[in-house]
Amino acid sequence: MDQALIFEETVCPSKFTLFFDCPEEVMRERLLNRGKTSGRSDDNEESIMKRFQTFVETSMPVVDYYRKQGKVVEISTTPPPDRVHEDVKAKFKERGIELPENGNAAKN
Repeated sequence: MDQALIFEETVCPSKFTLFFDCPEEVMRERLLNRGKTSGRSDDNEESIMKRFQTFVETSMPVVDYYRKQGKVVEISTTPPPDRVHEDVKAKFKERGIELPENGNAAKN
């Protein structure tokens, strides 16, 4: 939370915050599957559960802070990646930001 407030004071206020919403069970399954080929030692059940807890404790207060200001744009990440990408582009477009195919934002 401190980082968010300092960023807004020293850099610029947030126009909106993307929140990629994914149920913990889906994330857990994806991370365990990634662990089968990634070679990452932290893609295991215990580490994943600790990461979820850390996220809830440290990041969700920031999301809630911006949500109260009406600045949170939620994107469901349960659809396939192509669909999520299209949803992100649509949400940016709603806010006057076009995302070209290379992914770099250009303000209208």
